[in-house]
Amino acid sequence: MHAILAFLLLYALGVVGWGLFSLIRAPVPPLLGALVVIGALRVFEVPVPASPQLLDPVVQIALGLFIGSKVTRETVADLGNLVRPALLVAAWALALVFVFGPVLGRVSSLDPVTAVLSSSVGGLPEMMVLAMATPADIASVAVIKLVRAVIIIAIFPLLFYRLVDPKRADGRNASGRARVTADRYQDEVEIEPPGSRSTDAPPVAVTPAGAGLRGRLERLLLTLAVAVAGAVLFERLGVPAGLMVGSIVAVAVASVGGLPIHGFHPKLFNPLLVALGIMVSQHFGPETGALLASGALLWPLFLSTVVVFLTALVVALLIRRLAGWDMPMSLLAAAPGGFTVMTAIAVYYGYDPFRISMVHLARLLAIKTVVPIVFAFLLG
Repeated sequence: MHAILAFLLLYALGVVGWGLFSLIRAPVPPLLGALVVIGALRVFEVPVPASPQLLDPVVQIALGLFIGSKVTRETVADLGNLVRPALLVAAWALALVFVFGPVLGRVSSLDPVTAVLSSSVGGLPEMMVLAMATPADIASVAVIKLVRAVIIIAIFPLLFYRLVDPKRADGRNASGRARVTADRYQDEVEIEPPGSRSTDAPPVAVTPAGAGLRGRLERLLLTLAVAVAGAVLFERLGVPAGLMVGSIVAVAVASVGGLPIHGFHPKLFNPLLVALGIMVSQHFGPETGALLASGALLWPLFLSTVVVFLTALVVALLIRRLAGWDMPMSLLAAAPGGFTVMTAIAVYYGYDPFRISMVHLARLLAIKTVVPIVFAFLLG
């Protein structure tokens, strides 16, 4: 009971952040609001309940389920067009490690190994494990990667928000409303998304008579079982972000294969973003603020953030040229702000989250496979 009350308090703080960021019209307010408010409280040592251990897997599987349920046969047929963007992003990620990393070590106080690992745009858990197996300064790697990721998570949505069509930035498509399939029993619901100010009452289709509560429950349980099974399998296989990727792939295969998959209702997505913000905020603590306040990491943090940000913009321009995607879509594919976060932002603004997630998966696979092998060879 105490754990439930603690989580409800934590979630309430996230909702407060959502409301505050909505008032100032910040991009993706459920995510950024929860992240900033709870993260700041943790840094300043305000007593805040710890995130429950189940939050991370639940959020990843839920987001994967949402993305996988949107995959169609047309999406699968388009996978060939992802090869060039995926290879480009993977090559850029490796270049940051093995080209920019040594440069960062020469122009800052960081030792060479710490500088190389700090330059990585791979996942924080993987780089922390690698740092513990090398002579790197673990605290410096953690703080540089974490703070840089938060800065980029904050900046990229702002830039992205300026580039998207004004109607789409409010969560709309060209028709002025977000049309979504709320379930797989052929009932479609048109809803007003977050930020929409239309006064028209959205039409809601009548649910077919054959789609009863029992049928919905069966489809929901089947979908959850497929998502969890895929997540567990990919996690055990060691796939980066395996819980989310496994959920995406399993639900997508089931959906394309004709199984009665239960869709993720769009009204649940903003609450999921609040949970995602809480999940990211758990990496903050008083030691983060203390290390930054010392000033020792300010220069390498500033330099690495600028280089990563500017090179990501160049990669986005190249993706736009190679794949023919628009600039917002290309930015999401190149953004180094985290696999889960950027995919969630794609969903929020109505862009194809499956393509975004596959490109980011290529980046994570390249980092996770190549970097440890090179380190094992150099330090062995």
